[in-house]
Amino acid sequence: MLEASRRVGGLCASRSRDGYVFDYAPHILFTRDPVVRRLVWERLGDNLLTHSRRAYIYLDGVYVEYPFEANLHALPPQLREECLHGVEKRPRGEASNFYEYILHTMGPGIARHYMVPYNEKVWKYPLNQMGVEWIRERLPQPSLEEVRRGAEAPLGKGFGPNREFWYPREGGIGALANSLAQGLDIQLGARVTGLKAKEGGVEVRYVAGGRERRVVSPVVLSSIPLPELVGLVEDVPSEVERAAQALVHNSLVCVMLGVRRKGVSTMHWVYYPDRGLPFNRVSFPMNMSPQTVPPGRSSMLAEVTYRGERPDLEGVAHGVVEGLEEVGLIKGWEEVELWEAHGFKYAYVVYDLDHGGNVGVVHGFLKEMGVVPMGRFGEWEYLNMDKALLSGMRAAEEAKSVISGGSHL
Repeated sequence: MLEASRRVGGLCASRSRDGYVFDYAPHILFTRDPVVRRLVWERLGDNLLTHSRRAYIYLDGVYVEYPFEANLHALPPQLREECLHGVEKRPRGEASNFYEYILHTMGPGIARHYMVPYNEKVWKYPLNQMGVEWIRERLPQPSLEEVRRGAEAPLGKGFGPNREFWYPREGGIGALANSLAQGLDIQLGARVTGLKAKEGGVEVRYVAGGRERRVVSPVVLSSIPLPELVGLVEDVPSEVERAAQALVHNSLVCVMLGVRRKGVSTMHWVYYPDRGLPFNRVSFPMNMSPQTVPPGRSSMLAEVTYRGERPDLEGVAHGVVEGLEEVGLIKGWEEVELWEAHGFKYAYVVYDLDHGGNVGVVHGFLKEMGVVPMGRFGEWEYLNMDKALLSGMRAAEEAKSVISGGSHL
């Protein structure tokens, strides 16, 4: 196994400093799949905490419990009525893009105040040029009656697969990747420089320990982002190269903050649709596990998405602190005893309207060559952690089939 980084896990990794533990982007564990559930508990059972989700949307100075549409009672009366009326009178018909899906699912009120501005902040891409195939299983689906009752009072009911989730007691989310890596032959700091189809397999060139090396395998499993992977392959057909270059993604800056005060919040995370605030979501690691902070301290992790050239990280951090002060979570830099900002080129797969066709072209070429894509950026799908684990399992089964002389990829 070749890993370009000096640690395993990719985005599923954690950073420890001065008694604080931060994840590189927030992660939680939840699944409906019994195989994944068994794997996670076998690896981390004694190190897992179970939480009932405490997630909110911050809108007009009010914290509305997630999912927004089932908790309209928290809104000011006029805004509540606008959102409820919109759900009741939402347009019918099949949605052809993400913008229409929002309108057809939640109506114009919720769309205007929450879903459209929030998703425009996250994706940095026109919502009417995004598909809908990725979203159907990701959003809770309260009934109209539940929306009406939730506009009057709390329902006392959770929605969605992550209403209960797990998180490691110690080590942050990186504890999972570290546990999975135990006993494996992994070369850290091994950067792949080229792939070439050969008789009987795939030749992989890579640099490790300052030396260029080569290995030939009948099948290769790859989690390298598809545009990067295609760029490493020799003799790529022009249509495959065009499809890979057309794939769309978002990038992310994570700002980690250690705060000289305990209990800045009891929430797990908060969504911020306000376009005047730089972050789209803020999470609180100390509420995932008390082992992520020193005694008497709090921690916050703010996410800021971007497309194109990476912004100045220090400038992003200053904007985040100003925004957190504006919403009343901290009093400014005087409370911050530690901060770091990290940028990630590949964070979110964007489902533009050509997503499926372009991914199909690239995957078809790679599998014909003997390369099995896996994971979020290999499959080029918006996979949660459980789906990423399943992706790796499926890729391993395909590899075993090839090695044992079974069907071709």
